Amino acid sequence: MARSEYKTWLALDEFAQIIGLDPLAFNQLSSATLRRNNVCGDIFFQSDYMHSDRIGRDTIAIAIQQAEQEMSLAAGFNLMPDWTIAERLPYPRPGFPELYGMGYNPRGQAKSVEALRGYLISGGVRKKVTTPLQTNAAIVRADTDLDGFAETCTVVVPVTFTDTNEVHAYYPNHYGDDDWEIRPIKVSISVGFATITFKAWQVVSQTALESLDPSPIDADLAASFSTTVDVYRVYNDPSTQAQFLWEGEPTSLNCCNSCVACQLGTQAGCFHLRDPRMGFVVPSPASWNADTEEFDTAEWSACREPDQIKLWYYSGYLDWGMARPYVELSNYWKFAVAVFAVSKFERSVCGCSNVNQFVEKWRRDAAFASMQEGGFTVTAELAANRLGTSMGALYAYRKIQQVKVNK
Repeated sequence: MARSEYKTWLALDEFAQIIGLDPLAFNQLSSATLRRNNVCGDIFFQSDYMHSDRIGRDTIAIAIQQAEQEMSLAAGFNLMPDWTIAERLPYPRPGFPELYGMGYNPRGQAKSVEALRGYLISGGVRKKVTTPLQTNAAIVRADTDLDGFAETCTVVVPVTFTDTNEVHAYYPNHYGDDDWEIRPIKVSISVGFATITFKAWQVVSQTALESLDPSPIDADLAASFSTTVDVYRVYNDPSTQAQFLWEGEPTSLNCCNSCVACQLGTQAGCFHLRDPRMGFVVPSPASWNADTEEFDTAEWSACREPDQIKLWYYSGYLDWGMARPYVELSNYWKFAVAVFAVSKFERSVCGCSNVNQFVEKWRRDAAFASMQEGGFTVTAELAANRLGTSMGALYAYRKIQQVKVNK
């Protein structure tokens, strides 16, 4: 599996497919029986130092991560659903600074707070069930396209839920470490069983991948691949959503009994969405009831509205055309992320002419003209965009403008 400790929304194997890399070679595999004359066989390794004339998967992951973060900031939302932890914001105050508010707007409704990200889905935190659905679940390989290589892997595990977004597969013996998650996968659930499918090159032997003296791995040997995976349930836990904070007050105004010197008084709460796209939430004091799995209404622990608030929430661009929209980057963003990422590469990816042509096209700076290649006509708006003036940056910027949230 093409993996990295640098977390990306676009799976590395999907990136390789977009820019035209052979999936076996990208995952350090070599095959004497599958190699075709028109396929570039340059083998990729984990780090740059492992080969002198191509970049490693970690460097690619860093570029993808940077591209995603910059695009997300420019758009005002996560490019796919993800969690925001303890985002600290000022609570809206009355127009007159000397006044304290009571938590209501001029219409008599509870005040709203604008989160830093748009496309909100729900309050909550990421929860990975500590007890896996199954450890060392057996992989069954099959040659579904009859090309002589058993590339299709299938795993079946029992489940007690029906949401395919909650099924995640990992390398065995890593206790669900996100650095070792197998992505992308396909999942279907029927009659209490989840069927997971992915490609064999996504479960290359860990021992071979981590060798300090790396060499191509023989894809024709069954021992080159893992035979099991661990499967976990990952979902949004709504029990943690908001925390209100109060500053201490003068003794003559002592109505904040929970305040301690040099500390902020706190109280738990929840919120509902007033404008999910723009990120407006309406927080209220509340306590989580583990029995009913709902929040119980509460009153302010102080006699006035809070000074600050912390938010925990789940947000991001949802594409309902995807099989698993909560855990898959939309096709709308995949190509844009890939071309913006390659525009950040400082040298050629490998010796494959098709890949290098792709990379050089999107790395070219539209603000620079040469006598040999000419130049481009770039408007002032495009030239001033925060992503830059490479062809990849301009493509990503145009995609953002169609759906961005002004933050």
